[in-house]
Amino acid sequence: MSGSQDSGTDTASRAKTTTLSRHWQVAVLAAAGFATMVGGGGTAAYADSAEAKPASASRDDDQSSSQDKATHGGKGRDSGARGDKGKGQDSDHHGRARKHGHDDDRGRVSHEGNRDKARSVECDPDDLISAIVRANEVTGPGHLELAKDCTYTLTANTDGNGLPTVTQPITIIGNGATITRAANADDFRIFEVQSGGDLKLRNLTITRGKAADDNGGAINVRPAGRVDLEKVTLEDNTVSDVSSYEGGGVYNEGITAIRDSTLHTNFGHEGAAVSSYYGKAEISRTKVTGNISDGYAAIVNEYGTTKISESYLSYNYGYYGGALNNYGGVTEVEKSALTHNLGYYGGGIYNQYGSLFVRDSTVKDNTATDGGGGGLNLTASAVIEDSRILDNTATNSSGGGISVELDDDELGVAIRDSKIAGNQAPGNGSNGGGVFVGVNSLVTLTDSKVKGNISDEPAGGVHNDGTVVTNGKVRIIDNVPTNCDGSTNPVPNCFG
Repeated sequence: MSGSQDSGTDTASRAKTTTLSRHWQVAVLAAAGFATMVGGGGTAAYADSAEAKPASASRDDDQSSSQDKATHGGKGRDSGARGDKGKGQDSDHHGRARKHGHDDDRGRVSHEGNRDKARSVECDPDDLISAIVRANEVTGPGHLELAKDCTYTLTANTDGNGLPTVTQPITIIGNGATITRAANADDFRIFEVQSGGDLKLRNLTITRGKAADDNGGAINVRPAGRVDLEKVTLEDNTVSDVSSYEGGGVYNEGITAIRDSTLHTNFGHEGAAVSSYYGKAEISRTKVTGNISDGYAAIVNEYGTTKISESYLSYNYGYYGGALNNYGGVTEVEKSALTHNLGYYGGGIYNQYGSLFVRDSTVKDNTATDGGGGGLNLTASAVIEDSRILDNTATNSSGGGISVELDDDELGVAIRDSKIAGNQAPGNGSNGGGVFVGVNSLVTLTDSKVKGNISDEPAGGVHNDGTVVTNGKVRIIDNVPTNCDGSTNPVPNCFG
């Protein structure tokens, strides 16, 4: 991935891809039923408005039941503060420093003997800028309440940002408002949160942010910064140099929490929606749709920890993973649905060098164009548990449902209590319609079903060039052209 931190931390070098030509991207997306990108902002519509929902289903059902369930969620080149920290203290008329309590959903602060209302912000971008400057200067949390349904259009670029850098705890209650960069303005992101900054956004839309030669199209969270988004829409945000920079929506080196929100049609080289680098990200009950990366997935976790729960990741595109890329980090996916995503390697998920946990989730109708793993491409350890890998396709490679080609023969993939069905590897010479197990790779199947998968060459169910171990009740049936026959190595308890 791009660059290294100024701290000089010695990390594994991540291979760079040559930026794909825009014409090639358009051709691939069109072939998969995606609409083309619109203009430089990377806006993408998606072909099918129906959303697949996270499902909990019996392992023996041929179709997953839909439930509305789902979960939480770079490398800044300059981690130094760009904003001046506030020196003043908010005091009452007796000269005593006020005591501030915790904020509630209405943006008010309560404390012993007093009640402090949020500062109302007029429908004027200059008043919003002034309010943030003041909130950075006072002692204790600042609380701002925007004008209902107002659009705050920003025109001025200050150190790469449209609004003052956040250096203190600030809560902004949006009331349905929108903050946007003017169409004819210079390139700049909307928010930057520096070390010690703690930004909470509620019921707000952020759009058209465009970072100039830096990370985070809408929001950049520096190390030791924190962002908490609830009922927030990040839409049509991007980074200007897509061959180098990350996080079209959010770039996170601190702590980021996103819930009950929408990340839609954002664009960036790594992490079109969210890129988290050595950070912590939690994404819950959130829709991540129509985001496009010419490199690494809609959501990227690099050397950090990320949890995605009760969320939809649909109609996203990336070269290394359509929806999700885990690179050297720990990523959990729980009670979520990853559907109709498109990638070169791993239509739904590409797991590299880190640890991946997928639980009670559905990976369905995703496509890998050439690199294998229509649903998941795994080159590092992973656990897939109580999940459904359904109707995915690897068009010109192996592993229609799951491709396992581990980088280290001491690693392993465990698949438990799961169903792998209806996947395809139809390309000439492709095999492993359900699961492809590469040389020196270990897969352990426990109490799982591999059924009705198809490949061009055997085996159609589980093709094993490495080692497969089976435990409990494992059923590998009704696959074409064979269940396991034709593999280099045997699959225990598999016939035909």
